[in-house]
Amino acid sequence: MTPFQSPAFRRLWGSSLASAGAQGLERTATAWLALETGGGAFAIGLIFAARMLPSLLFGLTAGTIADRMDRRRQLIIVAGVALLLMVIFSWLIGTGGLRIWQVVAFSFAAGCLQVFDTPARQALVMDTVDREAGPRALALNALATRFAVAFGALGAGALIAWIGVAGCYWVVAGAYGLTAALVASLHVPQARRLLLAPPPFRQAFRDAARLVIDIPMVRILIIAGVACEIFAFSHMSALPLFAQNVLAAGAEGLGTLNAAAQVGGAIAVTLLSLLPSRGRQQPLLGAIFVFYGLSILALGATHNLLIATIILFIIGMCAGAFDLLQQTLIQLAVPDEQRGRAVGLWVLSVGSAPIGHLEMGLLIAALGAPLALLINGGLTLATAIILLARTPSYRWALWTRPKSREL
Repeated sequence: MTPFQSPAFRRLWGSSLASAGAQGLERTATAWLALETGGGAFAIGLIFAARMLPSLLFGLTAGTIADRMDRRRQLIIVAGVALLLMVIFSWLIGTGGLRIWQVVAFSFAAGCLQVFDTPARQALVMDTVDREAGPRALALNALATRFAVAFGALGAGALIAWIGVAGCYWVVAGAYGLTAALVASLHVPQARRLLLAPPPFRQAFRDAARLVIDIPMVRILIIAGVACEIFAFSHMSALPLFAQNVLAAGAEGLGTLNAAAQVGGAIAVTLLSLLPSRGRQQPLLGAIFVFYGLSILALGATHNLLIATIILFIIGMCAGAFDLLQQTLIQLAVPDEQRGRAVGLWVLSVGSAPIGHLEMGLLIAALGAPLALLINGGLTLATAIILLARTPSYRWALWTRPKSREL
């Protein structure tokens, strides 16, 4: 059975398009708003850190809740609150006198909503299809997310020039309203729902934490994810000032860079969805980790908008593939009844991102965006090489030393 044969998956996929498009619009608009309010390199890093901090604070909690309550209802609540938040923030911008701390607070609130959306949405994807079709369904959902975020980011550049930053948030609010309507209309087949009563919250929370201790694959994925978040994904904090000061590009240039990264991620997810579901995915994740570091090094060395756009496309491919492979492997490594908590652990690893964004902001303030990118690109590459050296399962077979050879 292909995922699109499931009516529930089709509606969930459509809601992912709307939600991700809203995120692409909002992130680009917020990054540009930070520049308009006089935020420097550290302030922009602080805004990105505030968005990712909820992953660290609430990631495990959000995953545990997704295993205990109606995931569909959880997504509807999140979309409804997001709609209200965007309307309020748009009104606040329109009143004038917006302060940078208010943008930071808004980013934190938006990050909280995304944290409670991700585990429920990812686990619900697996609920709508057979387990065998699960990896492909996750890839298709990630594909929808990447393309929608790309179009949202690209559209934000045009919308800012047309209707202003405040108007962008009204468009975002409408997209979240569509998200809530689509999720409300889907029905998960009864056979996909867990028949066992969920354990008490405290026990479920402890069980989620023990996944890192008891399952080596989960532990390796979390460690790799934390390192990648700190050194690689933090490149996003450099893009606003990199676009403005190094590439001499305005809001449209920033939107183009963000869109290129998202399109690259979408292409990577498309290619991954075509791979056989039974193939080994750990070596692929290890190779992508290496290319991620090399791409960030290349970005730091360029001063041309076209070349930077191409490099951001490659960086987006690495980011999208790394995210999807990590989410897929961590869900397949645990029992079905703990999939929400497994995704919660992945979200928790994403919570290390504030460290990277703050570090990137400090590096940019002290050394400039190009040198900051070169430093973190080198650290990403070094971390990937350490992973490959210490974990044979993440290396291709031709890189490993054969045990013996029969004559």
